[in-house]
This record gives sequence, C-alpha cells and structure tokens, in this order.
Amino acid sequence: MADRTIRTIGATTILVGVVIAGLIQVSSAREEPTPEIVVAEDSTTSTSSPVISEPEEETVEPSPFVYRIGVLAGISTDNFWTFYGEEPSVWNSYILGPTKPALMSADPETGGVIEELAAAVDTPRWDQSGWRVRVSLRDDFAWSDGTPVTAHDIVFTFDTVRSLELGGAWANAYPSEVESLHADGDYELRIEFKNRPTLSIWPHSVGTAPIMASHAWASKVAGADADQLYAESGEGDVGGGRLTLITTEAEQIVSVRNEGYPGKTLVDRVVYRIYPSENELIEALEEGEVDTALTPDGLSSEVAERAGASSSLTVVSNGGHGVRYLAFNLDRAPMSAGEFRTAVALIVDRETLAESSVVGGESTRTFVPSANRSWFDAEQAETVEGFHVGSPKERLDNAIDQLASIGYTWDLKPTVDSDGNLVTGEGLLIDGLAPAPLTILTPGDSVDPARPTYVAGIAEAVSSLGFDVRPVETDLDTVVDLVFTPTEDDLLQYDMYVLGWTLGSPAFPSYYRPLFATDGELNNTGYSSKQFDRLLSKYENAATVEEARSALWEMEKRLAQDLPYLVLYHNQISEAYRNDKVSFDLTDSLGGLQARLGGLADVKPVD
Repeated sequence: MADRTIRTIGATTILVGVVIAGLIQVSSAREEPTPEIVVAEDSTTSTSSPVISEPEEETVEPSPFVYRIGVLAGISTDNFWTFYGEEPSVWNSYILGPTKPALMSADPETGGVIEELAAAVDTPRWDQSGWRVRVSLRDDFAWSDGTPVTAHDIVFTFDTVRSLELGGAWANAYPSEVESLHADGDYELRIEFKNRPTLSIWPHSVGTAPIMASHAWASKVAGADADQLYAESGEGDVGGGRLTLITTEAEQIVSVRNEGYPGKTLVDRVVYRIYPSENELIEALEEGEVDTALTPDGLSSEVAERAGASSSLTVVSNGGHGVRYLAFNLDRAPMSAGEFRTAVALIVDRETLAESSVVGGESTRTFVPSANRSWFDAEQAETVEGFHVGSPKERLDNAIDQLASIGYTWDLKPTVDSDGNLVTGEGLLIDGLAPAPLTILTPGDSVDPARPTYVAGIAEAVSSLGFDVRPVETDLDTVVDLVFTPTEDDLLQYDMYVLGWTLGSPAFPSYYRPLFATDGELNNTGYSSKQFDRLLSKYENAATVEEARSALWEMEKRLAQDLPYLVLYHNQISEAYRNDKVSFDLTDSLGGLQARLGGLADVKPVD
C-alpha cells in the first residue's frame, strides 16, 4: 500500500467537508458633519438673513477588514487541478479550498449538505433515456474577473477530468457511475447516470465537486495530458468561491474577496502568515501578528493552556472529525480470536482512560462522532455501548468467561477488590503453555501526548487478565511501516497498535469501505466479514439519507461485536483567536475553525 495514501487519507475530502465561505466588513464609523451657516443677500432689501443649509454628506470609505491567519506551512502548488488531484495536503486545502465554488457545500452546524451554486435541485428521475438529475443554477455567481459562473464551467470541469483521466479526488468527484454532464442553458445543468444514483454519488461526489473556470483553463487543457495540466502554473486562474488567491511568498500568502460571490461578506483580505513551528506560531498570536491559527490537530494541550492564560486570547474546543483506535492483527493469535478481542473491550475502561489521559477527549464506542449531527443517533449509539458495559466485576467475569471458552485457564483468576480495582490473575495458560508476550505499538508524544499514556493504561488492564503486554513507543513513520507494510510472505509485523484516522467529509461517511471491507485499501487487520460486506453494500447503494443511516448503524453494531478495531476516543480540536480583533458567529461546530477553513463565513471584526 502506498505510504502517501495512508498519510493523506481524509485530506482529499477536507474540501467537501467544510463550508467554503468568506465574508467582508463594512465600517459605518464617521464624524457627523457640522451644519454650515450661509448668509444670503435679499435682492429687494438691504437686510441680510441667515439661512442654515445642510451640506452634502461626505462619503467615507470603510476600512477594509484584513483577517490574518497563522499556519505552519504554505501551499505546495498554486494550481487547483494539482492540489485536488495529486497534492491533497491540509495546507493546500486551507488556502486553495475557498477559491472554488460547488453545487453544494457542507453545513458547518449539522455536517449535511446545503445549496451553494445550485438554486433548485430535482430528485433523480428515470425516463426512456436513463437516470438523470436536473439542477437549476443561481445566476448571480461570477468569477473574480466578472465572468458569470455557468453550467458550461461545470461541464468543462467534468469533461477535463474524464478526457485527461485525472485521479485523486477528481476521480472520486466524478466516479464511473456518472455517465455525462450537459448544459441545457447557461443556468440549467443535466447530470446523466448509468444507473439509479446512490446517495454517495448524488448529492455527494458530483454534487460537492469543485468547479473550474472554462475561460481561464480551456486553452491550457487543449492538447494537454494530466501531467502537463498538473505542471501548469496557477497564475491567471480566477476565483469563484469566497476568495481569490493573489500573491504567494515564502512567508505569507494573500487572498482577497471575490466580488462575484453573492451574499453578505465581511472579509476583504486574508493574509496567511507562515511560521516554522507551533511555538513561533503561538508567539505570533500572543503578540498580535495574527488573529488566529490553523493546524490540522489544533493546539497541543500545553500550548492551549498557555493561550488560555492570556486575556487577549480565547481558546475554544470542538469535537474533531477523527478517531483514535486500538487495532488487532487478526492473522495472529490470540488477536485472531473474537473472544480475546471481546475480553479486551470489556476489561479496558475507555471512559476512565479518556478522562485521565486525553485533554477534553470524548470516549466513544462508535466511529461517528456525536458532534456530527447529520449522522449520529444517540439511541443507536447507546445500543452499541451496551455490548461491553457493566460494573467492573460484571465486565471482568464476562471477560474471563470469554477467554475460558477458548481454552484459557488460571492458577488464580483475576478479581476485583473492594475498591473496584483489578487484581491481576496468576498462572494464565493456553493449551498448557503460557501465552507469548504481546506488544502494543504507538507513536511518541510528539504526535499525540495522550497516546502513550492511554496505551500504558490498555496494557495494564489486559495484563490484569494474566497476559504479558508491553507498550512499544516509537516514531510515527516506524509504526506506519510496521502496521501497513507486509513482509515478503505477506504478513504484517504487529500484535496491536494505537493510531488515529481523520475521517474525511462528515457530510457522507465514506471510511467504512477502505478500513473494513474485505478488499478495503486500508484494511490492514485481516478483517473479513460477509455480513459486514453486505451491510456496506446496502449503505453504499442507499438512495436516501434514511436508508443510509439505517445501514450505517447496522455496520457500527457489527464492527463493535467483531472488533477489528477497539474504538477509543474522538479527538478534540483546541484553537485560539484574538478576542480583541475578531469574533465568530459559530463557536460550536464539528472540527472547529480549521474545518471551516478559519471560519471565513462567520468571522467578524471587533470594533
């Protein structure tokens, strides 16, 4: 499996998972004019009479609102085609993402999709020619050079992706199930499908695909191949989203408001200032060089605590769209036994570990975060949670029964003392032999300070059952290589490990296939379940949100029982901003400011 794929999964879908918006400020502050007294001469008398005349009100230009965002890296390309197809870094997404419109974008409050360029959307319909969707477009969108955004731009984008066979997120945006796109007028779009479109295809995928300007790119696309298009400079491109990129320098990048993007806006200019380290970034925030900071994982706990001590900074914490998990190698004993994995799920107190080792972390039993209001179902989540709950003694007794059912014995079984603490069992045997030592791999605290502490807690809990469990802390690259790169005999070199995934677009959870399908691209546990694969097919072929949500929760229940992963906790995003410079309409949202590309749609200047 390509190392690049492992490290960037989720990044390719950041763009469709956020609201791509920015706003502008209009200042109304000005001095009131003083009335001028004019003496008028009466032509019939010598008496002068004063006449008070109000002068014309002086026009005062409003001060531009410059929003300054600190980042830890700049863009690797200014060519949006390249970013979306080959270089899906989060930094490219932060800066290039707001420059392109789509038919629909994500609602930051619910995670669902809402209309952007689309004015009215038909439901998929069948006629004698096949399945199709008709979309009426708004006629008030324009590219930054004043050219209207039309259906012809969308057709051009699709035709370019198909004719040049562009990959990456472009291929995901226009999957093979999309037959063709047609402009039935400047503001009428027709999308043809090979079969009835599933929810994952429409409105997702093609509905949230970025749109490129045909008049800016047609001459460059003509006669080119994918490599040649990706090698093109982005100079001369136009913005069609909230922002337009204008300058790219080593230490800062500047975008300005696209006058052609309709709706109230406050931001006139966005300056992305680039810093080489988190420490220098937070210093810049403290000193007022930037108004906020964007990092994929938010601020570390130490930096967040430091920022919180400043009266000029406000620290906010939001649920991230990511998950931390313990994975099992199902091709090795005892991890290959479902009973062992169930015993681990029972004995590990995820709630207590999250409270004690994860700053602001939310322990979880499901992949869908509770902050994803479009897909989370509290009642269904409670059912999933019920698989491994009970008092400490009840959970321990259940774990012992699970292991005993597959041949484990003890000289002295584990117990729970009067204070509710686990007392380690002695003399654990399987088939008359002591089980081999087990290891749990995890990256060091430079990646996630909570993980080593959490892994130590897992090891201690499983060791109480009588196993010899050893945490192994190393660097992220080593962990990734060991758990995703098979040996020559096609085996993976791990027992268990703790890592995390960014889960891509919250609008349509698409991580179940790569992680858990029998042929999943990132399925490195050896998990294979015909029942799960059937549920996954039902989910992916759902035509409505209701059908998809029902199948999703059936998949969650299946995974919670089969346990290729033991889901541990959802990450929290801590961020800080200058409360003397900016404020935000939206403070409670999935993924926080970084998922909203800095809160471009709801940031306001502080007077």
